[in-house]
Amino acid sequence: MGEEKRSRPHYHGLFVFNLSFLLIFGKQTAAELRYSIPEEMKAGTVVGNVAKDLGLDKSSLTDRRFRIMSGSGEALFSVNENDGGLYASRKIDREEVCKEISVCLINLKTVLENPLEIHYVTVEIMDLNDHAPTFPQKTQRLEIFESALPGTQYQLQNAIDPDGGTNSVQQYKISQNDHFRLEIKDRGTDGKTPILQLQKQLDRENKSRHKLVLRAIDGGTPPKTGTAEIIIDVLDVNDNMPVFTQEKYSVVLQENAPSGTTVIQVNATDLDEGSNGEIVYSFGTGVKNKVREMFDIDSVTGEIIVKGNVDFEEKDSYDIDIEASDKGSVPLRSDTSVIIKIGDTNDNSPEIEVASLSSSVSEDSRPGTTVALLSITDLDSGVNGKIISYVAEESPFTLAPSIQDNMFAVVTKSQLDREEQSRYDITIVAKDAGEPPLTSQKTISVFVSDTNDNRPRFSASPYTFYITENNSPGASVFSLSASDLDEGENAHISYHIVRNADKENKVTSFLNINSENGDILALKGFDFETLKTFRFQVVATDSGTPSLSSNVTVNVFILDQNDNTPVILYPVSSNGSAEGVEEIPRNVNAGHLVTKVRAYDADIGYNGWLLFSLQEVTDHSLFGLDRYTGQIRTLRSFTETDEAEHKLVILVKDNGNVSLSATATVLVKLVEPKEAFAASDVKSAAKDDEDNNVTFYLMITLGSVSVLFIISIVVLIAMQCSKSTDYTSKYLQETNYDGTLCHSIQYRSGDKRYMLVGPRMSIGSTIVPGSHANTLVLPDRRRTSEEVRFCFRLYALLMDPVGFVFLPHNMKQRGRDSRRQTSPLLGGLVLLLFLSAASAQLRYSISEELNEGSLVGNMAKDLGIDLNIMKQRGFRIMSGSGEALFSVNENDGVLYASRKIDREEVCKEISVCLINLKTVLENPLEIHYVTVEIMDLNDHSPSFPEKIERLEISESALPGAQYQLQNAIDPDGGTNSVQQYKISQNDHFRLEIKDRGTDGKTPILQLQKQLDRENKSRHKLVLRAIDGGTPPKTGTAEIIIDVLDVNDNMPVFTQEKYSVVLQENAPSGTTVIQVNATDLDEGSNGEIVYSFGTGVKDKIREMFYIDSDTGEIIVKGTVDFEEKDSYDIDIEASDKGSIPFKTYKSVIIKIGDTNDNPPEIEVASLSSSVSEDSRPGTTVALLSITDLDSGVNGKIISYVAEESPFTLTPSIQDNMFAVVTKSQLDREEQSRYDITIVAKDAGEPPLTSQKTISVFVSDTNDNRPQFSASPYTFYITENNSPGASVFSLSASDLDEGENAHISYHIVRNADEENKVTSFLNINSENGNILALKSFDFERLKTFQFQVVATDSGTPSLSSNVTVNVFILDQNDNAPVILYPVSSNGSAEGVEEIPRNVNAGHLVTKVRAYDADIGYNGWLLFSLQEFTDHSLFGLDRYTGQIRTLRSFTETDEAEHKLVILVKDNGNISLSATATVLVKLVEPKEAFAASDVKSAAKEDEDNNVTFYLMITLGSVSVLFIISIIVLITMQCSKSTDYTSKYLQETNYDGTLCHSIQYRSGDKRYMLVGPRMSIGSTIVPGSHANTLVLPDRRRTSEEVRQFLQQICSQMWEF
Repeated sequence: MGEEKRSRPHYHGLFVFNLSFLLIFGKQTAAELRYSIPEEMKAGTVVGNVAKDLGLDKSSLTDRRFRIMSGSGEALFSVNENDGGLYASRKIDREEVCKEISVCLINLKTVLENPLEIHYVTVEIMDLNDHAPTFPQKTQRLEIFESALPGTQYQLQNAIDPDGGTNSVQQYKISQNDHFRLEIKDRGTDGKTPILQLQKQLDRENKSRHKLVLRAIDGGTPPKTGTAEIIIDVLDVNDNMPVFTQEKYSVVLQENAPSGTTVIQVNATDLDEGSNGEIVYSFGTGVKNKVREMFDIDSVTGEIIVKGNVDFEEKDSYDIDIEASDKGSVPLRSDTSVIIKIGDTNDNSPEIEVASLSSSVSEDSRPGTTVALLSITDLDSGVNGKIISYVAEESPFTLAPSIQDNMFAVVTKSQLDREEQSRYDITIVAKDAGEPPLTSQKTISVFVSDTNDNRPRFSASPYTFYITENNSPGASVFSLSASDLDEGENAHISYHIVRNADKENKVTSFLNINSENGDILALKGFDFETLKTFRFQVVATDSGTPSLSSNVTVNVFILDQNDNTPVILYPVSSNGSAEGVEEIPRNVNAGHLVTKVRAYDADIGYNGWLLFSLQEVTDHSLFGLDRYTGQIRTLRSFTETDEAEHKLVILVKDNGNVSLSATATVLVKLVEPKEAFAASDVKSAAKDDEDNNVTFYLMITLGSVSVLFIISIVVLIAMQCSKSTDYTSKYLQETNYDGTLCHSIQYRSGDKRYMLVGPRMSIGSTIVPGSHANTLVLPDRRRTSEEVRFCFRLYALLMDPVGFVFLPHNMKQRGRDSRRQTSPLLGGLVLLLFLSAASAQLRYSISEELNEGSLVGNMAKDLGIDLNIMKQRGFRIMSGSGEALFSVNENDGVLYASRKIDREEVCKEISVCLINLKTVLENPLEIHYVTVEIMDLNDHSPSFPEKIERLEISESALPGAQYQLQNAIDPDGGTNSVQQYKISQNDHFRLEIKDRGTDGKTPILQLQKQLDRENKSRHKLVLRAIDGGTPPKTGTAEIIIDVLDVNDNMPVFTQEKYSVVLQENAPSGTTVIQVNATDLDEGSNGEIVYSFGTGVKDKIREMFYIDSDTGEIIVKGTVDFEEKDSYDIDIEASDKGSIPFKTYKSVIIKIGDTNDNPPEIEVASLSSSVSEDSRPGTTVALLSITDLDSGVNGKIISYVAEESPFTLTPSIQDNMFAVVTKSQLDREEQSRYDITIVAKDAGEPPLTSQKTISVFVSDTNDNRPQFSASPYTFYITENNSPGASVFSLSASDLDEGENAHISYHIVRNADEENKVTSFLNINSENGNILALKSFDFERLKTFQFQVVATDSGTPSLSSNVTVNVFILDQNDNAPVILYPVSSNGSAEGVEEIPRNVNAGHLVTKVRAYDADIGYNGWLLFSLQEFTDHSLFGLDRYTGQIRTLRSFTETDEAEHKLVILVKDNGNISLSATATVLVKLVEPKEAFAASDVKSAAKEDEDNNVTFYLMITLGSVSVLFIISIIVLITMQCSKSTDYTSKYLQETNYDGTLCHSIQYRSGDKRYMLVGPRMSIGSTIVPGSHANTLVLPDRRRTSEEVRQFLQQICSQMWEF
């Protein structure tokens, strides 16, 4: 890594060196010169001294072959090798050499060799003003419409001047005139183009032709000019509208005029000539189809002719718009109005319209009752409209006229009888007073309807039903029915139950009745024990108006079922079971009352009649049970042989069909009277002594318990006071309980409540199954949510000040009447006229859209009718067109709106909306006419028949032209109708309003600024109609105006400039480019024709031609780049209008050179070899690569052909390249490269050249020696021969020569670990390693060292390798005896054992060690020498010596054992140990043992002392732990709540009762009595109660625990 970092500055310096070399080389080998000469100079003229300007040595020019190598002017110029001067070879004409090129440049290339130098010379040929401007045509004609607007431009032909630069055409001028001026368009290298611009509008009638002179001037000195004549013809346009001879036309036409009758003739004139002056007449666009069906107009003469039926009654006048239009290509129009008034004739019969008809009349109607109101009218006017009307046949009906015109009433004139005749067909006849008179008739049918005069009748009254208790909820329990003598709806009956809020009828909330058939359903099952009988009422109501109803009383009796088990009231034990103990003296006589079993059954009758029997008894002769009272009596006196205790089981059952029963157990104990009292005294005395002994302790305990009790009471009181108000105990006191037990216990579980009872039972309760007959279910007297909601509703209704629910009907009616009488009258009018005592007419006015029930007026007050008799006289509205719109109150005579009235719906197009009503009072008959005028509100917006109206207007239409628009329709009348029109803001139109009187106002669109279709072909305007309401409402319509085209636009090319490149030698027929022009006009005015401009030369026409339809320019002749490299051609585009417009555009065609010269590669410099450590970027050779082609064809792409570590980089001088290395070279991989340079131009197809150069790579020392393995691992057996070779290693080097010669040496360090290398040596030539001493495995098992291999290069490179050496063990160590060892170091020992030891006794153990490992160190033991084989045995592997048998008196007292210890090496090594075993007597052994025991006891005493210390420490730690735990318990989080809480409400006698919690319940273990408010736990042997959950909140628990903890600390 370090060497690589050091090499980077070297690489950077080499790169800078190469770059500097290229810069210097570029400056020395390349230069560029530029000269300029005027055209027309003679041959041999000196252009410049190239050698002098380049600083070249003139003496070496010949030797270095100074010459011109290439250039377009090679025939025009030459260079002198002696002096380096550049000369003109001949006379040069710039227009001939460069033709139309603006800047004429001749490029030359000079070359010198040895060394190579290339210099570029450019010669510019300066222009002289030797040509005058000329026009292609001396006369140019233009045609321009007189409608052309100022600013319109027309391109003129260009003048041609072969000179270039400032000597070419510089300006144009036009002769003086009033209508045109000249604009100059500068086209850059293409020169300037004259454009004629109109500055004042033309008038053909004033001057039809204009002649102008166009002059072209160049920039020479003096300037030269050329001229051309411009002739302009002015074309005519249609610019005059037709004009009517009269401002307004009017005529009278009798109705029913025959078809073809000429009504009137209109006439108009036009000042234009030809078709522009011919007139065509037509109806205006706003004329409705109905008018077009009635009238027609002759388009040529202007006569209006009758076409359809003209009816005065339909419309009495017509206002028709007439339009006159000329026949111009874009016609102009004008319009006028023709008013046709229609005369009336008697052609309409009277029309009878039934304004109001009662299809049926009640049979109890009195004479004079109105049946129908008729409207009899005649559409004719005057005498023709007068009418006489009457009833045709004899009937109980007549026709009564009204004071209102044309209104008649059909009324009854005698009593009706539905049974006699139920239908009448009444014919009314009407005849007018015209000549001849016309008659009409109308027949109406009247049916006599039935009245509701019969009430429903029940089949029985009252009803009585019996229901068995425990019925199924939702099932039908009984049914009732009623009938009605009426028919139809009067006989349709519905049923409902009368429900009151009183307690007696509360049960009706659980009943439901089918309103259709009278079936009654019970929503819940009844319980006889809770409810025995009830009654309610059912109402049957018919559907008549007013409805009639009857009610009936229903009595319901609940029948009892045997559904209650007998309940034992006595005996009852303290745990609730039916058990009791009775003690009686043994000396009682027969008939003695032992006890009485008391029981109760909630059922009645036989179901509740209880019988008692003995189910189980120990002696049948002793006790007897009364079957009916339950009394237990003795049957005889007791004897000495009778048992002292008797168990009686009593069965109590009822007399139901399926009997239910319960059992009670009585335990009778017989006691001696005296003994019982004596025993009682002894126990009492013993008890007193014991009490005296423990009194002191009891006092202390009592005081402590009292203090704790007081604290508990205080805590409980505090908790109770702070308890949430939302908490409600589940354990409620039964207030209605009537038993004798003062300690009855009540509790609730779920939706039920329970009571633990004693001798008597709570009435109205139910035995809980499985409760041993001592738990009752109390009736739940809590109201359900629905009952509570009903109570609140009932209370709210009772508190209603209006009394809507409970007030009688007449009181409610009076309440409404009083409010109505105090309401203000809306629109009431005073009575205007009385025709007689029985007739009058009123008129009211109200606004439309009033709400239903709105007051119109008090007719009774305005007519002076007595309110007391008004209802009796049947005051009502009998007829009128608005009978469905209004109603009258019979009580107060007030007229109300029956529904919301829309004036436009009722009266439609009538301007004044009147509703005629007819009110009738009977006995006597009075007819009053009421007219209600519906005042209009502005509730409708104006609307147009068509939301979109389209107009077509020519863009040549002149300002002032008018176009009639459609009228808006507004159903509102008067000032609320359409009052004005407005149009959206625009620049071209304004709005005129034409008032047509009753037909409203008509909007007319007037042009105020001329239109331009090309600028905007469609105009969208918004026409707004505004009514006169407050606030005003509007309606809108969209006016779409399509502008019609005239030929007023010239073609416009799609591009500002066209340019294309065409390759030389393109074949004939090749499309060069396609020009495209567009014309904003339509039709033939927009069709384009293409052609060459008049100024295009013949030579260009021979080379190219243009397609007149497509605009494609196509090759026609031969295109030669060397002849000319570009062409500028004028293209003309003309439309096909009657007077065509033309426009011009230039197309520049640049000729592209073809690729016909391959690149040339020249080696300027070459290095034959390169070092392999050369950095990337090292230059190997310099090349000059050139191409004689120009443009893209002269662009060269050069590269190294094959994949190699070389690349080609460009130089700062054009076409100079360097071959450089692109990556690191490696001689060992490849030592020679043949580099092929490829040069390819960018032509199509490309041409390619190539050049091959050879480069050799020289070697450098860049490879380190490489060991054959790394690391090396060798194994050497210990005790090797010193100086001998132990192993060998080798390395190789990829370099060659001295760079590959390797030497070896060992790395020697001074540290302790590598100290062993001092005993090693290595051969530096071949890598053999020698050990200078032998190795010992027991001292050295492994070691490692490093060997370095170094080559002979400069600088030298080296590598090192780690050598791991492992020493192999040999069996060269004998075993060593560790035990026994004598004081002098020999392997000898003495062991004393008692003589009386048994076989297997451990005498001693021989211990030995071998320094070798493996099998060499595995030791085996054997007895080599012994006195008696039968006495001792030696374990082969452990070395243990044990006795084989017991010792005898004949055995010697001393035995010598010699033990051989040897290893398992290939050549075993061994050692011996001697053990002398002495046998001693037991006492001596015990003495020795006592000494050892004494020592052991001392040791044990010491241990005891330490154990005491340890025990004390542990105790202290335990006490500290207890204190810490108590502290943690007192400071624990308030969220913790103990599961074991004291029951504060317990009222038993056990002071040691235990409470505990499991899950969500709490339990108490109790004694003789039971805790009130608790529940027996099933399966707990009647000694576990479930306590009510009175857990404190977390805050109360925390306070309680803090108090307890503080007391504990004080204690």
